[in-house]
Amino acid sequence: MTTSSASAAPAGTVPGFASVMLRAPSFGGLVGALVFFWFSLTPSLLPRWWVMQAVITAIGTALGYLFGTTFDQIVRWLLGRASVSNPSPRTRRIAWSVLGIVAAGAVFIGSARWVPVQNAQRDLVGLEAIAWVTIIPVALASGLIFGVVFLVGRLAFYGIRRAEGFAQRFVPRVAAWMITLGLVVLVVGIVSVDVVGKGLIGWADERFGAADMGTAPGVTQPTSPLVSGSPASLVAWESLGYEGRNFVAGAVTMERIESFSGTEAAEEPIRVYAGLESAETLEDAAALVVEELDRTGAADRAVVVAVTTTGTGWVDPDAARALELMHAGDTAIAAIQYSFLPSWIQFLVGTELAGDAGTAINTAVIDWWERLAEPRPRLILFGESLGSLGLETATAAPTIDASLSNLTQASGALMTGPTASNPIWQEIVSSRAPESPVWRPVYDDGTIVRVANLPNDPDVAEPEDWPPPRVLYFHHPSDPVGYWDVKTLWSRPEWVDDPIGYDVSPDVGWFPIITWGQVSADLMAGFSAGPGFGHNYSIDFVSGWAAVVPPDGWTTADTQRLEDHVRAGIEAEQGS
Repeated sequence: MTTSSASAAPAGTVPGFASVMLRAPSFGGLVGALVFFWFSLTPSLLPRWWVMQAVITAIGTALGYLFGTTFDQIVRWLLGRASVSNPSPRTRRIAWSVLGIVAAGAVFIGSARWVPVQNAQRDLVGLEAIAWVTIIPVALASGLIFGVVFLVGRLAFYGIRRAEGFAQRFVPRVAAWMITLGLVVLVVGIVSVDVVGKGLIGWADERFGAADMGTAPGVTQPTSPLVSGSPASLVAWESLGYEGRNFVAGAVTMERIESFSGTEAAEEPIRVYAGLESAETLEDAAALVVEELDRTGAADRAVVVAVTTTGTGWVDPDAARALELMHAGDTAIAAIQYSFLPSWIQFLVGTELAGDAGTAINTAVIDWWERLAEPRPRLILFGESLGSLGLETATAAPTIDASLSNLTQASGALMTGPTASNPIWQEIVSSRAPESPVWRPVYDDGTIVRVANLPNDPDVAEPEDWPPPRVLYFHHPSDPVGYWDVKTLWSRPEWVDDPIGYDVSPDVGWFPIITWGQVSADLMAGFSAGPGFGHNYSIDFVSGWAAVVPPDGWTTADTQRLEDHVRAGIEAEQGS
């Protein structure tokens, strides 16, 4: 980080190490730090854990100091070029006194407001309140982190000035400055790509590759011939991967289905899956899944669902259970794994693989389904989060209408938690009716595609004016996955405009850089919100399936009863 007095050094000289590290902060730097500090405490989409708030505040304040000091230096240089005299000592004392008073007030008011604002936001998304003393560790940790970042910044500045001074021994000052700038860019690039980037990928491959070979406690190889990985299956249990084994072993039991439905006319659900080790290519894995559909008799089921999974190959268990309970087990669910990395890492590495997997599974299953003789099952395409991006990539076309036509090759489509990178979702948002907010876009009066935010949404609960095939998105206004965009660094996003989403703080706003950092932190907290908020769609699947593929005679009361059943199961799992 630069400082105000650094420019006072004669050309070709370099300030000493002690003078650089111990120099008083610049006035402009402190103003910038104060502004960034204030906005770092404002709410974004989701409440923050105190550690994350401390990190955001510390790094934001350090960036504010850097920008403020840089601006301070530019102003001083311009004033010097214009031969404007420096402010008098009395003026400087007054300015510093005013800054001290403003800073003390901002720190006190900002800290005092943080806990109540966070608690109001936590209430919106179904989380328990935090104690007011939480601000104490936030203050201590943010101060410590800021101090470390500040000293590292000054150390980096000292190194840059030393390099520039050394270069000036051999070349003119301007050339030395250019050489030093190029060296800094080179070092930052090497550290970012070769050290941080490749190091992260290498660590992730080793860490999550090993985890993919394991099996969750309590999960054992199924014996039913109606699921992959069983002794009768074409797919070996060992090849399914961690999430694949969870999926096939987690089919709803006949006892639970009969208990909920109150009938003995239930079926045992079909679940078919191919892992990374099950086949050489994604296309081969999809073909293997189709063979599994034939082997298990899926053509005779009422509903078949083709799932584009998330990064680890995860199929949301709440989505699968809700479908199987709703249709009394008369279902078949098919999926393939394309990665063992968590979605956020896979997103950084590249989303092409998700698109390739979406194309493979949906093409194979749709082709299989179209070859079936009538009457055939209803086929639904499903994707959650990164899985929805993969599904959309597989079906996206040059126009929205053509994309929707591709999605409705099947009997319907359900997508939950769409990402900001989803091509079809973004077209719907950008082409929405002017009166509809960004968190609930309306396209073409909802003729084919609709967006729901809450369970039992009236626009989709009893859709008499919505003929099948239907395309439904479930999106929560507080879900950061739907909004994260690098443009938020410099551009005001639409989700902060009125009307604000019902589960988003009315105090939300936008500030350059800071808001982007806050939303990036929100991504990590997506699943921390209660069911029905943030990136937690566990309770919404019942309404989703009821809208796109309801059983004959299914009613809103049935939807509510199943939601209560699913919610009780979720609460029991969380309490265990």
